[in-house]
Order: sequence, then structure tokens, then C-alpha cells
Amino acid sequence: MRNEVEVREELLNILSTILDEPPTYKPGADIFEDFGLDSLDQMQFLFSIEETFGVKIEDENFEEQGLRQFDRLVEHLVQHQRKAS
Repeated sequence: MRNEVEVREELLNILSTILDEPPTYKPGADIFEDFGLDSLDQMQFLFSIEETFGVKIEDENFEEQGLRQFDRLVEHLVQHQRKAS
């Protein structure tokens, strides 16, 4: 099970692969706007989360649960891992 720091690093690695450059993390970042993901990048990001963390996040749930906010997504993934173990 990954802790918050490990989840954050893994998400930044995923973003780095998608963007072809390392993203700059800043607290409160909006994943799509602040990292400049277009709609295809967004789908790739969600798919990569599914593959990496074993959790499926639907587009509409992403918005409803406030998961566009980077730190909230980290918290969500850590909680999901805790529930799964």
C-alpha cells in the first residue's frame, strides 16, 4: 500500500509521461487546467490511474467528487487502497 507521498509521486510520474516533461507540483492544483491536459490527455490520465492503482474513476465522478484538485485525488487514492486491504 502506498502512502500519500508515494501516490503523489506516482501521479506526477503519470503526468510526466503524458506531458513529456516533469510537471511542477503546487498545492491546490487543478489537474486539468494547471497541468494543461487536453481532453485526450485527461482520458489517458484516468486510464493510467486505473492501471496503476486498480481504481476506476468515471469522468462524471471525477468532477462530482472534486478529484480534479490534485491533493484531493491523492487522498482519494490512498483511502481506496486502505479500504481494499
